[in-house]
Amino acid sequence: MTTINLIIFILFVVYIIWTWNSTKEFETTLMRISYIAIGTIFIAIITWLLFVISKIGVEYPKEEMIGQVRKIVLLVFIPINGFIVLTQCSSIFSQVRSGIVSKEDLSKKIKIRLVILAMLIIFEVIYFKHIQYGIINVINVKQ
Repeated sequence: MTTINLIIFILFVVYIIWTWNSTKEFETTLMRISYIAIGTIFIAIITWLLFVISKIGVEYPKEEMIGQVRKIVLLVFIPINGFIVLTQCSSIFSQVRSGIVSKEDLSKKIKIRLVILAMLIIFEVIYFKHIQYGIINVINVKQ
């Protein structure tokens, strides 16, 4: 468990630093902190919803296992999803702010990213389901 906690800690540190560096175009430090905090809460809610959806049909041998598995999955995937979503949003913001992207190009970029995000969501739900089955199998083998 110590290894998993260390990995989670490293993921969050890298996530915060990477997101902080991708928000250089924001006017104030408060805006950067708010963006990271609100974005992380949004990502956490979405990741939790994906876990809940993926949990449908998965039978846990013990009810208390659900909380442990959910905690690990969420803490690992919140920073991963944050890498994908928040850094992309701040990149688009920077491009618009600096005038690199026109409104037409912005629309195309957003549509492309939304399609990619939808595919990632489908992949993630399937992956979460496999993770849950894998953890259940490991626990059943140990017993």
